[in-house]
Amino acid sequence: MTQTLITGDMLIGDVLNQVPDSAEIMQDFGLHCTSCSVNVFEPLKMGAMSHGIAEEVVDTMIEKINELAQARPTAPADGIYVTAFAAESIKAFATKEDKEGWGLKITATPNGDAEPTYGMDFQEKAGEGDKSFDFHGVSVYVDEASLPALLGAEVDFVESAYGSGFKITNSKFTKKASGSCGCGSGGGSGGCGCH
Repeated sequence: MTQTLITGDMLIGDVLNQVPDSAEIMQDFGLHCTSCSVNVFEPLKMGAMSHGIAEEVVDTMIEKINELAQARPTAPADGIYVTAFAAESIKAFATKEDKEGWGLKITATPNGDAEPTYGMDFQEKAGEGDKSFDFHGVSVYVDEASLPALLGAEVDFVESAYGSGFKITNSKFTKKASGSCGCGSGGGSGGCGCH
């Protein structure tokens, strides 16, 4: 799957949705509005230049973001993809909840033509009928009913000034996942869940 070219007229928020790891590159170049609410209205090049970053430096930053986007693996149409950072986060949460070595079960509840509602929880092994995917030393299980909605999805872990959590992005839905999924967060209930 080919990544879309990142251009200076794209909104910062759209760039972050498409290439979540680009936040680190932007911050390295002095653009710190990656977690600002204005980034959904501000074009990348204009926003960077309005913060005093020289145009040639902005162009270099965009080149670096495109290099990252091109090198970054994406989900195949007939599967899912879990980023290395998400896999490390899954391992950390599993250890914290005394479920080291367990897999992460992801479910998707249909929501008409909109983005499904996702759920996550640890599961010791794949259940009957579950499809198992292995990434970076962790297993992810998806049941038959959820699989069609998750094919082509990428699971990442995102940290920002507003919080952190798992983010599922699937280009087949026009609206990106707006909620975050957090393992072990909230009310001591344990497990992983999207909210």
